Amino acid sequence: MGTLYVVATPIGNLEDLTFRASRVLRSVDVVVAEDVQRARKLLGHVGSVSKVITYREDSPESREDAIIERLRAGDVALIVDAGTPGVSDPGPDLLARVRSEGLPIVPIPGPSALTTALSVVSFARQPVAFLAFLPERRVRRERLVRRAADTARTLVIYLPPHGAADRLSELEAWLGDVPAALCRELTKLHEEIRESTLADIASFVSVVGARGELTVVIDVGGVAEAPQVDQATVEEQLRIHLDAGTRPARAAGAVARALELPREYVYRIARELRQPPTSSA
Repeated sequence: MGTLYVVATPIGNLEDLTFRASRVLRSVDVVVAEDVQRARKLLGHVGSVSKVITYREDSPESREDAIIERLRAGDVALIVDAGTPGVSDPGPDLLARVRSEGLPIVPIPGPSALTTALSVVSFARQPVAFLAFLPERRVRRERLVRRAADTARTLVIYLPPHGAADRLSELEAWLGDVPAALCRELTKLHEEIRESTLADIASFVSVVGARGELTVVIDVGGVAEAPQVDQATVEEQLRIHLDAGTRPARAAGAVARALELPREYVYRIARELRQPPTSSA
């Protein structure tokens, strides 16, 4: 019976791979990875000739069956493209399956964009809420962010490069122009850590663009006492006015005053509600 090693790998700089991780990657029979080519590059760096098989979030159950069979025959290492498996990448479902089979799991700690960002941001304080990548639907994003801001002092969010500026503007609308830090290219040659405010960071990203995934750290220590109103409530109040024939601008003004929200934020939602639905050909 083998052991599943959950191995953290570099998030950008290969020199961050630990001695222990290197030893494990050389010693296991099989490495389970998101991307075969990325994995082979890393394994080549440490001189490993282990077999690589893929495992992703959408992998079928049969792939888990194959991994379990490999574990029964020998040691297996689980890695992701960058960082620590399970933090915001595939892993939890496989770990649950391995534990249910009574097989041992050993963590090999190391790099993570989450801890790396928190270690260098001056305002980061406990408690911290790690939201990883936000939901696709706007209403769910807003609800998640507002609820986290109610209980945490610091939020950490991962943003994909596409649409990053829009997401940052949303966060400003929901949380205000609070202190924030933009961390990108962490541990790489062009690493950048920019401490400012959400408005400044949103403007900066809209101008220069986003290279790769972004890690955003937000100080919400002064936000929890503010009125918390999700978008669904705003839309409900706006529809009352709009259905009565009120123009979007006037409806937005009335709802913004009633809910103590920025008028520009409410007006944008009102305009979206008034747009006719797109029809598919």
